[in-house]
Formats: sequence, C-alpha cells, structure tokens
Amino acid sequence: MRLKTFTKTVFCCALFAASALTAKAADRLLIVGEAVWGGWSIDNSTVMLQSGDNADVFSATVHLDANKEFKFLTETDWGKLEYRAGVSAVTLEPGVVGRLVSSEESDTDSKFQVTESANYEVVCDLTDKTIVVTKAAYQSKSLRHTALWLIGSATPGGWSIGQGLILKQDADAPVKYAARVELMAGELKIAVNNQTGFSQTFYLRDTSDDNKMVFGGDDNKWNIPEAGTYDVTVDVDAMTISIVKAELTGISAAVSADEGRPETFYTLAGVRVGKPRSGGVYVKSQRGKAVKVLVK
Repeated sequence: MRLKTFTKTVFCCALFAASALTAKAADRLLIVGEAVWGGWSIDNSTVMLQSGDNADVFSATVHLDANKEFKFLTETDWGKLEYRAGVSAVTLEPGVVGRLVSSEESDTDSKFQVTESANYEVVCDLTDKTIVVTKAAYQSKSLRHTALWLIGSATPGGWSIGQGLILKQDADAPVKYAARVELMAGELKIAVNNQTGFSQTFYLRDTSDDNKMVFGGDDNKWNIPEAGTYDVTVDVDAMTISIVKAELTGISAAVSADEGRPETFYTLAGVRVGKPRSGGVYVKSQRGKAVKVLVK
C-alpha cells in the first residue's frame, strides 16, 4: 500500500512539473513608461509580438527615450504580474543581457532605462527571464508601433479590437504597415493596440482626403463600398493610407471551362469548392462570367 501511495505521489509530481514546464509565462507583454510614446497609459502601451515558435519570447522594435523608465505588463491592469528590473533601477547596455524580475519575486518597482535615445529591438525571454536591447538598423524616424490592427464593421472581427486584422511592419521601411485582407462593405479604423480598449488613440480618416490619416480626434472612419480582397498599406510618417482592391489571379482558365454550367464557386486562389462557406468571399462563375461575392 505504501509503495502504491509513493508511486502515485511521484507520478502526480511529475505531471505537475511537466505542466509547469509547458505552460506559457504570459499571453501578452506590454511596454509602459516614460521611455515609450504612450507613457504610463495602458491603453496606448506598446504591444510586444511573440517571436516564432517560442510563445515565451516577445520582441518589439520601438523608440526608447534616454534616461527615462520603462517596464513590462502581462495584463491590461495595474497590480497584476509585471516584469521589472529588480531591487534597483537597471541601465541596459546594447547587446548585453539583463535580468527580468517578476512582481512575484520582488515587490520593488524598479525599472529599466537606456542612455541613448534611439530605435531599439527589445527582446524579452520569459522562460529564461532575460532582456536584451539592440540598436535597430533603422533610425530615420522614431518608431511607435510594432503593428497596427484594422477594426470595424468592414472586418471579419467587427468592432472587437482583439479580433482586428493585423497590418505588419515593413522590415526595410518600418514606418509602413501592410496586409492583404478580406473586407466586407462597411466602416473601419486603425487600432494601435489589440490588447486594450476604445480609450486608446486610433488612426482615423482625414476628412479633407480619404487617402490621409489623422492620429486621434473625431471618430471619422473609412468606408469600404463592397466586399472583396484588399491590399491595405499605411505610412505613419507620411500619414497616408492606401486601400486598393487586389487583382484576381488563378481563375481565368477555370471560369472559361465552366462556361454554360450553373454557378460554380472558387476560392480567391482559384481552387474550386463544392459548397462555399457562409461568410466567406469567393469568385462565382456563371456562363463564362466571374464576379467576387460574399456568401451569406
């Protein structure tokens, strides 16, 4: 009986250890502080992006002001799990590994800083509890955002900020963000943080020119007149936006072959489907003509 009890105890401990090793340290990591553009505003905090296959490694390429403090939040509220500098403030040197100290380890609210104002690549590994800052190759303009997100009735996620369509940062010109997305007829605007709410600052339509943006102000949105695939490009330095319908490819031959048949549906890549999914955007072929449709 004692052997069975001992075996059961060891087995349970092994399961607990395995689950502890595989559990993510945090679902998100946000930079707050005087060193970043949003200051101590959680709504306008800088979103770090998960890197590759390791869910515990987060990175961001952003501008940090010299001799000003910053730290990291894992929740969109104060008093939750945070990562800080430890018992005293730490000045990070480029390329030198620093230590992340969680609020569970120490209740001392010490922060990080850098000695030179610049764009930095910030990498945090929550498994190893390390932080490394490296000066970015791009230094022409100060970088605020790691990504942008489209939200609104024209997007699949509607007004749910957490379901926004991501516009990814251009590696060579990081003031530009772009994506090919599926949109419906409706409105949209651009969020800077997909983890917080509507108190954040949005990029909005400039009423003097639909191809231009303003940062904050009146809640003017862009109107998408019809459903389809769009190439969206945003330049936060020039404050411009391009929303252009993408050209259809890979379907011309298939449409010609279906001439005279009842309506047939294809994906936007040209793959024929037997039964289109509700809410999806497809190319409908009928009597040799093709149109893009939103299936309801």
